[in-house]
Amino acid sequence: MYDYRIIFFTMIKRNIFFITFFLFIFGCASTSIPVTKTYEDAANVLANQLKPELYNLSEHKNIKIAILPFGGPKGKPTPFGKKMATLLQSKLFSQNWNLIERDQIDKLINEKNLSATGIVEDKDYMSTGSIAGADFIIVGTTYYGKKALITARIINVHTGSIDGIAQVYLTFSKLK
Repeated sequence: MYDYRIIFFTMIKRNIFFITFFLFIFGCASTSIPVTKTYEDAANVLANQLKPELYNLSEHKNIKIAILPFGGPKGKPTPFGKKMATLLQSKLFSQNWNLIERDQIDKLINEKNLSATGIVEDKDYMSTGSIAGADFIIVGTTYYGKKALITARIINVHTGSIDGIAQVYLTFSKLK
């Protein structure tokens, strides 16, 4: 005959184990993406995340980098994205690499009419970067929710490979 109390307590122990296990796992799985309150802070965080990779890329040769306007989820550049690209450019100024002037990039984008098409793909940006003489381009995407998630990518215009990624959250409480 089965002792139902033993089976009952065994099931409770097992359930407590699984509940504790999942609480531990999900409790430790907090996001590692920094949260900032100003545009300036967000640009600083992105620059600090991208700089180590850019130093590695420029270790053996002087490289040219074009920072393109950041787009929304569909890729179309936004005023917010243009502001972030401009701030990031000022944060990434260095003797180790050459930055292509933002006005030159804007002219190329307007000539190719990329921003008017709505959806802009990385291959379009790579073409623009290549025409500008860049070895690498930095493109970004902004996603909005309760806070903005800003993602920047370093893309090699010759291979199309992503050589670095940076992310930061920007809270809306200070956005003005």
